[in-house]
Amino acid sequence: ATAWLNLFQLAGLEPGEKVLLHAGASGVGSAAIQLCKAFGNPFWVTVGSLERLAYCRELGAQGGVLRDGGLEGLRDIAPFDVILDPVGGQYAALNLQLLALDGRWVNIGLMGGRNAELDFALLLMKRVQLTGSTLRNRDDLFKAELLADLQQHVWPLFAEGRLKPRLQQSFSIGQAEAAYATLASNKVNGKVVVQIDPCLT
Repeated sequence: ATAWLNLFQLAGLEPGEKVLLHAGASGVGSAAIQLCKAFGNPFWVTVGSLERLAYCRELGAQGGVLRDGGLEGLRDIAPFDVILDPVGGQYAALNLQLLALDGRWVNIGLMGGRNAELDFALLLMKRVQLTGSTLRNRDDLFKAELLADLQQHVWPLFAEGRLKPRLQQSFSIGQAEAAYATLASNKVNGKVVVQIDPCLT
């Protein structure tokens, strides 16, 4: 839902447009990779390790760079029409430089801080659209309409086998602390799931 909302509804991604996905091996990144591939968008990723880059390539990424020391390599791939960014402040100035004319930058997180200095002249000259987005505080009607859109456009791709859930590990509710520790390790590819015992609901 997060990947669909931000790439296709808010950024208005069109077939053939070029995408940069920061944190490509994350849960949202794994979904975004598969959606870009399914809808005909070339895309690249930033990740934290060679293992995670290999994971993203296996899902269909054209390529990518490591966040530690490799981000400048994105200049050789740019410009990008859309950037999906859960990092925020740390990547803001570079995102603006990497975007194409009329590029769209959707920020969905603050893993790299909440503050940044931006060249607004560059933002104006490129006619960049910068959107801040979070699904968490949307109302029930918005979420219902989003799910209806997913049912129409995305769920059939699961039935066709073109999209697949990417599950790193499942935990019982009693192992919630271990689940969070796994997430904090920053080595998760895809999603971590905490299963609630049906007798508790």
